[in-house]
Amino acid sequence: MNIKDLIVISLILSIIFWAIFHQMASKYINSNEILKKKIFGKDIYKKKSMDISNIELVVTAVMMINVIDFFSRNSLEFFLKKRSFLIFSNINFETSIYIIDHHKKLWNYIKVSMFFMILIIIFTITFWTY
Repeated sequence: MNIKDLIVISLILSIIFWAIFHQMASKYINSNEILKKKIFGKDIYKKKSMDISNIELVVTAVMMINVIDFFSRNSLEFFLKKRSFLIFSNINFETSIYIIDHHKKLWNYIKVSMFFMILIIIFTITFWTY
């Protein structure tokens, strides 16, 4: 077994683990009615599952909120006061703090999923350059 075989095996495992954690995050979002209501501001997805594009929008919003909060909570407040979101009309500072405090499990799924996505990129580049 040479190095390229190990890179391919690592790439396949990274893709599998990325898919698992991304699916866990999607399932968490679809099963949590309160989170959907907090982000969208109304019950448009009550007792219904969301489509992929809206799940990705929620993942992006949660990621953006947590990353900005990681650097500074004051920056998060300033960022949300200055901007109004067309898609997420209900996101404000209080909603953001609620999401940060009550949905840590979702944030952990997203972080692990991002880690495996970075590994996918690294293994792909390594495969093509080796």
